[in-house]
Amino acid sequence: MELANFFKLLYRHRFVLIAVPVIALVFTYFLTHNLSDNYVSKTDLATGIIDPNQQILSNTDGGIQESKVNQQFSNLLGTIRLGKVIDQVSYQLIIHDLTNKQAFRPKSKLLKELNADALAHALTVFNYKYKHRAPLDLTDPDEAGLERVLAAQKYDAESLKKELMIYRTDNSDFVHLEFSSDQPQLSAFVLNTLCKEFIAYTIADEQKNKGNSNGFLQKLVQEKLDTMNAKVAGLRNYKIKNHILDLKDQSTSLYTQLTDYRDRKAQAEKDILSYNSAIANINSRFNPNDRRYQEAGSVKMNGQIAQTRDRLAAVNNKYIQSNFDPRYRKSSDSLQNILDAQISQVSDKYVSNPLAGKENLVQEKVKMEITRDMTRSGLNKLDNQINQLNNQLERIVPFDAVVQAYNRDIEVATKEYLDVQNRYNQSSLETNIKTPLKQVETAMPGVKQPSKKLLLTLLSGVVSEVFCLVVLFALFYFDNTIRVPTDLTNATQIPVLGKLNLVIKTNIDFKLIGNNPQSTEEMQQFSNLLRSIRYEVDNELHENKVGAEGKVLAITSLKAGEGKSLVAMGLASAFAIANKKVLVIDGNFEHPTLTKAAFEKAYFEDFLKDDNMEIQASDNNQVYVLGNLGSDKSLLEKSSGQVIGKKIMQLKKSFDIIIIETQDLSLMNKAKEWIQFADKVIAVFEANQSINHEKQLYLNYLRTLNNKFIGLILNKVIVTNELEAKQA
Repeated sequence: MELANFFKLLYRHRFVLIAVPVIALVFTYFLTHNLSDNYVSKTDLATGIIDPNQQILSNTDGGIQESKVNQQFSNLLGTIRLGKVIDQVSYQLIIHDLTNKQAFRPKSKLLKELNADALAHALTVFNYKYKHRAPLDLTDPDEAGLERVLAAQKYDAESLKKELMIYRTDNSDFVHLEFSSDQPQLSAFVLNTLCKEFIAYTIADEQKNKGNSNGFLQKLVQEKLDTMNAKVAGLRNYKIKNHILDLKDQSTSLYTQLTDYRDRKAQAEKDILSYNSAIANINSRFNPNDRRYQEAGSVKMNGQIAQTRDRLAAVNNKYIQSNFDPRYRKSSDSLQNILDAQISQVSDKYVSNPLAGKENLVQEKVKMEITRDMTRSGLNKLDNQINQLNNQLERIVPFDAVVQAYNRDIEVATKEYLDVQNRYNQSSLETNIKTPLKQVETAMPGVKQPSKKLLLTLLSGVVSEVFCLVVLFALFYFDNTIRVPTDLTNATQIPVLGKLNLVIKTNIDFKLIGNNPQSTEEMQQFSNLLRSIRYEVDNELHENKVGAEGKVLAITSLKAGEGKSLVAMGLASAFAIANKKVLVIDGNFEHPTLTKAAFEKAYFEDFLKDDNMEIQASDNNQVYVLGNLGSDKSLLEKSSGQVIGKKIMQLKKSFDIIIIETQDLSLMNKAKEWIQFADKVIAVFEANQSINHEKQLYLNYLRTLNNKFIGLILNKVIVTNELEAKQA
């Protein structure tokens, strides 16, 4: 149903829906009629970023990170759009137009205003700026004027960027460029110049950066070399000062000697223990008398042997102290031979001795004692040598710590020097490598693009039509205006007895409403609608009729001016046509409209006061109007409720139906006083208005009347074919 209502709204505004798109089409046609054609040129740049053939020094075995590649392409696209690069194209374009008879574009109004000197000056400045890759200084009035000249020709950077499209082709190594303009040669010239200037700018910028990098690295290499040499010189001077030849070899030699001496000491101690044990064993084999005899015979020879033994011990000590000098070794061997001869001589001398059987034991004992004494004497010398070696090691330990510190510093300095040297060498090689950037193919004059005139024209019509539909839908969606009974029913959830069309005719004779001879088409429609309402009201009045109940009908409205006077007289006339005796009481004391229009000059106030006054309808007039004298008093202020009720009961006996026009609900207390004496109540609601908070309060009051309240009547409805169809 809501969708159908929306279509009804569209039908009512059908001329707007037709006129607006037509106007938009015509307007767009004239705007695009002189629109120039568009020509697009295309070209591609090879970057060499992901092409392994272009990577000479880079290590591409592990692949290139996608994020790094994307960053490089983003930097490259940003560089192409740099003002420094676009400005070079702008200078080339304006120089071409100023020096070439076949300019790309006609001279702008501003350019035509320049005289010959101004044009020559502009050409000089543009050439200077182009050669030096310098932007125009907008703080300088002269150069700011030249910027306006570029803008007037649409050669400025912003104008060129609007028509320039740059993007990376999928995931390839190429950057695609497109430029559109109104001249095919201009499109190609811009792209070719842009690629050339971009490559030149990139090469110059890279060479400058590489030169700065090389200079810095060369200086850093020299600094690292000086640092390394200083560390080496410090170590050399320290060794000279402390008489250090080679700590490593020295410490190795000392450790070797110390180990050797310790081994000899351990062997000597072992030998002494062995000799002592062997001598004690030999002594245990001799009795004291045998030992005295033998010793008495060998005293002299033993003295010689002791002397030789002492000499041999002295030579062995010198041999140990000289770090085992071979010269002392010969002396030691010679004395050992002498000692052996003396011992043999002692043995020969006592061959016939009865104790000769134990001769060998004695000789062995002597030899062992001599050897033990010599070993014991050498043991002290070995301890002295071990102590000397330990002292030497303790002396070189601090030197070793300092030398190691020097060596570590030299190692770090050498590593830093070699790293910087490698970076410098690589940077020097990269300086001689040309940039892999190149224009793959020269841009050709632009291809004419399909005209957008027709598309823009049609689009304007469609957009304007859609806009109208959106506006009408918004108006429909947010419109809470009550126009037809169904709207009123949906908004209030209160029964609607019917509607009455708007009556524009003035000076209406209320008593003749429905009388065909005097009715116009408008009034005839009004009468027909009244009959429908009369039927609904009559059913409600007699639905639960008991005795004299169901004759008094009160008619009110939510506010003043909603037409309840017309409704009251209309219903009275409708009931009169149905052969009912009808009494209409004008209960609106502040605005007695019915009283002024009535033929009868009977007033309700007089009827309340005069008990003998009778109100009756005549045979030729079924409608009787009981007016009022007008005042700002309420009903109960004119008389008591008992009297009023009694008088109304009296009127019920004389009339079939009594219709009371009360005051509107904006004066709710006055309307309530009339409503309490009515059997049924209806309210008049004027069409083409919405329900605000105040009206909602009045409606809530009417709901509290329960069965006493019949329903609403929608008045002043603009009855058109659309509305009729909508209600149906």
